[in-house]
Amino acid sequence: MKYGIIGTAGHVDHGKTCLIQALTGMDTDRLKEEKKRGITIELGFAWMDFPDGERVGIVDVPGHEKFVKNMLAGVGGMDLVMLVVAADEGIMPQTVEHLDILTTLGIRQGIIVITKTDLADPELVELVEEDIRELTEGTFLENAPVIPVSVYRNQGLDQLKETLYQMYQKLPDHKETRAFRLPVDRVFTLKGFGTVVTGTLLGGKIKKEQEAFLYPENVPVKIRSIQVHEQGVETAHAGQRVALNLPDRKKEEISRGDVIAFKNSMYPSMMADVSLTVLRHTERVVKNGSRVHIYHGTKELLGKVILLDREELKAGETCYAQLRLEEYTVMEKGDRFVIRFYSPAETIGGGCILDACPRKHKRKDQKVLEACRIKEKGTGEELLETSILEHRGCFYSLEELAGRNSLDRSGLKNTAAKLAEKGILVCLEEGLYIHRDEMDFYRRKTERILDDFHKACPLKEGMGIEELRSRMKLENSRITDEILEVLKKQKIIKEENGCVSKKRFKVVLKEDEDAMIQEILAHYLESGFAPLATELYLKEHRSQKKFKPVFTSLLNKKSLIRLDEQYCIHRDYYERGKEAFREMAQKKEIIALGEYRDYLGCSRKVAVALLEHFDKNGFTRKTEEGRILKESSSAECKEVKA
Repeated sequence: MKYGIIGTAGHVDHGKTCLIQALTGMDTDRLKEEKKRGITIELGFAWMDFPDGERVGIVDVPGHEKFVKNMLAGVGGMDLVMLVVAADEGIMPQTVEHLDILTTLGIRQGIIVITKTDLADPELVELVEEDIRELTEGTFLENAPVIPVSVYRNQGLDQLKETLYQMYQKLPDHKETRAFRLPVDRVFTLKGFGTVVTGTLLGGKIKKEQEAFLYPENVPVKIRSIQVHEQGVETAHAGQRVALNLPDRKKEEISRGDVIAFKNSMYPSMMADVSLTVLRHTERVVKNGSRVHIYHGTKELLGKVILLDREELKAGETCYAQLRLEEYTVMEKGDRFVIRFYSPAETIGGGCILDACPRKHKRKDQKVLEACRIKEKGTGEELLETSILEHRGCFYSLEELAGRNSLDRSGLKNTAAKLAEKGILVCLEEGLYIHRDEMDFYRRKTERILDDFHKACPLKEGMGIEELRSRMKLENSRITDEILEVLKKQKIIKEENGCVSKKRFKVVLKEDEDAMIQEILAHYLESGFAPLATELYLKEHRSQKKFKPVFTSLLNKKSLIRLDEQYCIHRDYYERGKEAFREMAQKKEIIALGEYRDYLGCSRKVAVALLEHFDKNGFTRKTEEGRILKESSSAECKEVKA
């Protein structure tokens, strides 16, 4: 089954609504003001059945210049357009503007319908056709069928229906592999149902009772029911006009231009990188920094146009630009947009979204311009590399990058793997990559931090891992650890005993420092299980400037074991203390503090410090009666912590 939307375009009062009524039997003018004035103000919707049973949605747009913004809200989802020109008036200002808009928005298929032929001579109809052919030269309607019709005489309608059917069948199918997305063009309430939104489903499919999200607010919505052409359905498909019942949202909470999509499939932004073209028919110039109306999907926005390579853009010219918006919105790469001057309101151009979530760019930067070129025409590898580079410091997963930059998800993992094989990307973990340039930045930063540390503390084996994490100044400690793991594998750094140093760093002792080491070790060997309080010992040697750093280096190397804030002990005696506990545990399951103290022949304070250190390192476990030896042999092998 093929799904698609046929729409109208053309000057006010050229017979668009009457034409649709003749084709469908439905009057798309539903407002009192529309009936009173005899013109279309808001979007109108209908449908038509083809001979094979296929039902196609039809969108009727306003033709009056005052309602161009409403026209723009309806034209974005059209697959096939009827450009309507009245035979008695011919080409008018909105005929030209609507054609420009359709071309800018990337509409590729259309029919030219000359209406009201009953009000004009055949010669005049021929002249109108010639004028239209001249106007549409070089556009998507250059070779489009031209069909004269008269609604009141029922002339040409059968031919029009047949032509519409034939062209509709040739339309490409909508890709349901794309993520579900429904730009809202109408919001209302129904008694007994609550809030209802309508729009043209641009991608994917949606099922009844599925949970989706309302963007850019990014709030969840429950889809209670779905209608297509006023008939309830279980599933709606891309290319269909759809009505969704959202009972958990008030009408006031949703506006035209909001988007219904799945969770984490869209990312609100106030900027977009674009390819911008100024219309060939305009006499106006777009200057850098111009404030404009921006029409995207069904949404109208205000923002500035930042030209990235020049000061102004003239009629028929194209350049890369950045749209800086005054509110958040959601877009996708490949979406089309139109810009109109803020005042006077006039359509002046439009183009294509290249990046829906960019960073702010510097103007006239060749790297920025090259990145825009890649976003427009680059290969999959180029697009992924550029995306990761531009989001440096964010550490987005492949899945999130795909959502933010509309990358092809199907082969993204393979693309990333290929770039990693080439050394362009570095894999931190599954689905998370960093560019080699950014990795090199963190390598240099880590080396600089460690160089400064080694210079300031030459007797320390390295910087504590927590201090290094803090100095790296990355918000995510997990990412910091992943980067450090890469640097270890690259043999840039090493980690021993919870301290990180440069791979080739070694503590080099001077003669006097070596003498101090021997002195300290001899003291603690002699002291055994009766060490002097650490503070007092250091105080005795406060006149020796290097004494404390040398002492600290022995602690870092685990030659001395810090039991607590008060006591240190030689490593040999620490191991003797463990062996003593093992011996006692062979004879008695639970060892009391006093028993252990007497066995060692030490003070109560030293015994407490030893046992608590054993507990901390998993060698022993404290109970109400005393301590027991842990059964796990792995606990005995656990590295001693200072």
